[in-house]
Parts: sequence; structure tokens; C-alpha cells
Amino acid sequence: MAEHLRYTSLHRSATVRITDVRCRPTSCACGAEEESTSHSIAFPRAGVFVKHLGRQQVVADCNQVMFFNGGETYQVSHPVAGGDDCTSFAFADDILLDAFSRFEPGLRDKPEAPFEFTHAPNEPRTIFFVHRLRQILRSGEGGGLAVDEMSLDLLAAVIDATYRSRGRRPLPAPTRARRVQRERAEAAKQFLASRFQTPLGLADVGRAVHYSPYHLARFFRQVVGIPIHQYLIRLRLGAALERLADGAADLAELALNLGYSSHSHFSEAFRRVFGCAPSDFRYRLTSERLRELSKNLKV
Repeated sequence: MAEHLRYTSLHRSATVRITDVRCRPTSCACGAEEESTSHSIAFPRAGVFVKHLGRQQVVADCNQVMFFNGGETYQVSHPVAGGDDCTSFAFADDILLDAFSRFEPGLRDKPEAPFEFTHAPNEPRTIFFVHRLRQILRSGEGGGLAVDEMSLDLLAAVIDATYRSRGRRPLPAPTRARRVQRERAEAAKQFLASRFQTPLGLADVGRAVHYSPYHLARFFRQVVGIPIHQYLIRLRLGAALERLADGAADLAELALNLGYSSHSHFSEAFRRVFGCAPSDFRYRLTSERLRELSKNLKV
């Protein structure tokens, strides 16, 4: 690893690897040739660099999203002292192909280079989204399934901006696909209901219902009305209410049994939805209070 580069892993799953990259070169001149180890999308957050691809040069700052095809060779220079900071998203190859197929139906014939363009506009909403996702990852407040889904939302937004800025629109989904989507959504609901006590990633759900995680995350929200991770949270907290009503005393054990990584994560989710801590609810439980809080279930 080059001494001027520092990599910090933020999230790693079968769906996506998220990494912070800090570059502090000793010179503004063009560096040695580098090679992408995987297909990745980089979001520059601070500083500026120039990506050199042969004679082509692309300026990378916070207004640009940068695409790197796996195996691609390039060089980097820094026209402004201070280096740069980026967050890189490396999605599983099959997810990238599924995501881009809305605009590039023939992409599966060239999986070695899914990115047709070197860069795209980084819109204000995606700039904000990346920073919010980093906050969530560094605080530990988001589970793996939630991070996977948020990352796919980001991927979809970037792809839409990339092609729409070039006057290209996605292909319409065939009627049969919509029927299959409804069926897969129901299958996903059954799987989640049977496994909500287990830590799950988006790839686990997709594999269980034999469907692309990328497409599943997008149409589940359309069909059901909420994202998969929120559906899972509601299942867990519904079970929590039932067990507290039955007299569950050990909140740490209850949290682990419901699939939470810690008592604090469980308590925060419970407080966010119901407006009070599990311990408060347990001691003040009445049938009237239970009905009132159940009506306010929001994630």
C-alpha cells in the first residue's frame, strides 16, 4: 500500500464494501500508475484530484462521482495542495449489472467494464446522502440490512443522474415483471417473518426468494410501502411489545434474542418508534397505553 494512502473500512457485506480513502501525496505531480482492484464508485468529499486515463483528464471534486472499472489503469495528480478524501462503494458485480440494466440491457455481454462513463454529476441530495450514511456507519446506529438498502438507493440515484444528464431514460418494466415483483415481495415478507430474530443482510433475503437484491430492494418498497429493513424493525419491535407484556425482565437478553447487536441499539430503536425506553414501557404497561403506542408505529 502506498504510504500516502489510508483506507478505512466502514461496511462490508455480500452487497457492498464501503471504504473511506484518505490521500495525502507529497507532490502535486502525476503519481505512479495505479490499477483498480474492483468496480467501484468514488464520492470525493474534500480536496481535488485529477484522474489521468491516457490523454484524457477528469477533475474530481465534490461535484463529481467517479467511476472505476476493475482492472482499469490510471494515474492521479493533485493540482491543489492538501490531497483529497473520498468514500468508495464497491458493489457486488451482479448487483451492478442488475442496476445498470435499466439503461444498458446489453451490459451482461461486457461485465468486465460496467461503467461506460468516467464520471457523472454528484447532485446535492447524493452529497448529503453519502455524509449521512457515513454518520450512521461511524455511530453504529444502522444495521447491515439498512446500510445495504441505503447503499442501493444511492446507487440508483447515481445511475439515474448519470444517464438522465446525458438525455437517456430507463427502459419500462414489462407487465409480467410487475406480477413477479409482487410475488417476490410476498415471499420476502414470509422469509422476514420467519427469520426476524436473526441478523440479516440484503443478500440473505434476495437469496431466500431467488431474486436480485437490487431489484428486490427497489420494488419491495413500491409494493409494501416501506423498505425491507423497516419491515424487519417492525417485526422485531412488535415481538418486543408482546414479550414485554408477558413480563420479559432482562432487556439485554431480549435485545439479543430479537436480532439486535446490543441493548443500546434495541433501546434506541424502541425509543424512536414508541417515544419511550423499553424499561419505561415495561413498568407503565397498560392495555390502553399499548393500543396508543401501537398506533404510532413509525420507523
